[in-house]
Amino acid sequence: MDDLQFSYVAVDPAGRRVKGVVAARDDAAAFEGLKRDGLSPLRLTARRARTQVAKQSQALSHRECAEFLSSLSDLLTAGADIRTALGILGSRFDRPSVKQLSEQLAADIGGGDSLEIAFARSFDRSQPFVAPMVAAGEAAGDLPGGLQRAAEVIGSRLKLRDQLASVMAYPGFVLLSAIAALLVILLFIVPSIAPLTEELGATPPPAMQMMLASSRFLQANLTVLGVGLLASIVALAVAARAGLLSAPLERLLLDGPMKRTGRGLVFGGFALTLGTMIAAGAPISDALRLAMRSVPHKGVRRRLEAVLRAVRQGAFLSDALAGVRGFPPTIIRLAAVGEVSNTVGLLLMRSGRMEEDTALRRIETVGRIAGPAMIVVLGGLLGLLMAGLLTSVSQIGQSALN
Repeated sequence: MDDLQFSYVAVDPAGRRVKGVVAARDDAAAFEGLKRDGLSPLRLTARRARTQVAKQSQALSHRECAEFLSSLSDLLTAGADIRTALGILGSRFDRPSVKQLSEQLAADIGGGDSLEIAFARSFDRSQPFVAPMVAAGEAAGDLPGGLQRAAEVIGSRLKLRDQLASVMAYPGFVLLSAIAALLVILLFIVPSIAPLTEELGATPPPAMQMMLASSRFLQANLTVLGVGLLASIVALAVAARAGLLSAPLERLLLDGPMKRTGRGLVFGGFALTLGTMIAAGAPISDALRLAMRSVPHKGVRRRLEAVLRAVRQGAFLSDALAGVRGFPPTIIRLAAVGEVSNTVGLLLMRSGRMEEDTALRRIETVGRIAGPAMIVVLGGLLGLLMAGLLTSVSQIGQSALN
């Protein structure tokens, strides 16, 4: 059996706390080995088990993460210490992964890790802004506030995602319904009429000829078209996972036809996160660095790197933001006001939320217009198609009678 790796925290003969890693067959052998070396173990954790816990904790949904952080904040506000609060949460939630997350955080904090390191280990992959907000709250003497603000950021992103899905669901349903109706007409209705034209020997009208040609093409190439569509979907999924689509999509989002909406969503979210960290007491340069980590778009992060360099060289935040291409002017103006009134964090939060809300209203307006417009256009096309079909049948019947 291969030796396992154990992380340990122990007290040496001089009374100092030391940390390290030891290889042993099991935890009992690791404990005895440390005792032989003159150390008094305080904590012993199998690194393989720790990795498994981290993987399972990452399986938490965003909504569960927000609820976990908010509940932890409430318990700390009520007077519980961090380890007691984590123990309560571990027994309160039904999901095993939440219990394991609580145990992991409690073990890391009890082993001497800082709060930022402990939370980064469990949240950095899914919500990289959580650990910086927790650290900023701890530095400002308001750890419950830092946890609550992290939960609010997750909640605002969930709300944004739900609103986008709600707005786009109706036009998407209309489009899919129209495509399905068109396929039914071309694959089932038109082929049932084709033998009639052949038996009567009449020349079909041009509209009917086009529908018959389209129907024959679909029937002859249905398998090829289906395989091609499936292959295209798989290729797009692979390209998206490999990150090949991120740059074109970012350019479309920030510089395409809907750039005002895209910039409002992206830069508004960045301003909201940055303002939250500054309001929690983090220095501007540290808050900038950490807020940039929470931006999911590489192209946006590259644009914001100039802001971080300028601020570190002594420039005002509003002046540095003004140099970013496409940055919303509303956020820049309120940041300048905040620098004068020493409320830059609060005003960044307000302006970021304003930009997000404005972008969402634009999306909702487009969704409200797009749904009825698609119904009118696609309904008109299907109506013309059916009218052409019925007219063609009528003409064929008249030709046969003549």
